[in-house]
Amino acid sequence: KGVAACAKHYVGDGGTHEGKNEDNTIISRYELLKIHMAPYYNAIRKGVATVMVSFSSVNGIKMHADYDLVTRYLKGALRFK
Repeated sequence: KGVAACAKHYVGDGGTHEGKNEDNTIISRYELLKIHMAPYYNAIRKGVATVMVSFSSVNGIKMHADYDLVTRYLKGALRFK
C-alpha cells in the first residue's frame, strides 16, 4: 500500500578524505551543516521514513558513535523520530 523512503548515508559520506569509502570527512561544523546536512533536513521535513547512518567518520568520530550528530542534531534539532 505504500513505500518507505530512506535518507542515507547520514552525514558527510560524500566528503570523505580522497573520496575513500567508509573514511573520514574532515570539515568544520558550519561547512558540514551547510553542505552535507541540507538533503537530510529537506528529506525529514518532507516525511522520510528512515535515516541510515553512515559507516564513515566526521572529524575522526564514527557516525554510529557520534552522539552529537545522531542524537542531539538528527533526533533533537531536526526532530526525526
